[in-house]
Amino acid sequence: MHPEKFAFESQICKETPLFSLIIPIRNEANIIVTSLNVLRKSLKSEKYELIIFDDCSQDGTYNKLRDVIASFTNPDMLLMHSTFRVGKGASIKESIGRAMGEMVLIMDVDLSADLASIPKLLKDARDSGGLVIGQRSITDRFSQGVLRVMLSLGYNLLVRLLFQTGISDHQCGFKAMKTDVARKLMRNIESDGFVFDTELIVAARKSGLPVRQTRVKWTDNRPRKSNFKWIMTSITMIRDLLNVRKAYGG
Repeated sequence: MHPEKFAFESQICKETPLFSLIIPIRNEANIIVTSLNVLRKSLKSEKYELIIFDDCSQDGTYNKLRDVIASFTNPDMLLMHSTFRVGKGASIKESIGRAMGEMVLIMDVDLSADLASIPKLLKDARDSGGLVIGQRSITDRFSQGVLRVMLSLGYNLLVRLLFQTGISDHQCGFKAMKTDVARKLMRNIESDGFVFDTELIVAARKSGLPVRQTRVKWTDNRPRKSNFKWIMTSITMIRDLLNVRKAYGG
């Protein structure tokens, strides 16, 4: 990581927030303004800071973010922009390193996870002292398309066979943990791409931390990508999973 190559814009929290909400983004100009407005309305009574890491977007996302944030009053947030691709995992690691909240909550910008689940996720993570991740039902996920769901089920089965995690959904981007716990885990996580979420679960298990799932209502708010490279993505994910297994064992 090269923090000196990141651009930072921040509004420092006057008090320590209860949690830091971390959202990694890339090329989200079509939804970022709507998502931010929904978030601020839904969480207006919460004591939190918002950390957004823009991973070298090429569609004007960063400029849109700057414009909308300028219109907010007391936003209590940190906006980071990388001038080169670093990956989802690296975006989250850097964000956790700068979080000021007692807890960290990570979620996707499309807000597919029901925001009403946030208090429970945070409470479970605080009480357990470990990692709590959202668990999506199969019926909720079928809006993604049958092929994508089948590939995801196959991936989760492979992960369970390789690592015996006992977790049914290793890819949900909705998760929470104490900030100090998160920082300790980040020290050993190597993945910056697709398998970051999976390696986080494996690392927590290997560290002896409790890893729990909590059922969340999930709605696919993202348009399907007809040009998604399924074969190359699958090959990359399997390769990265084998690297994780080499690092942590079975």
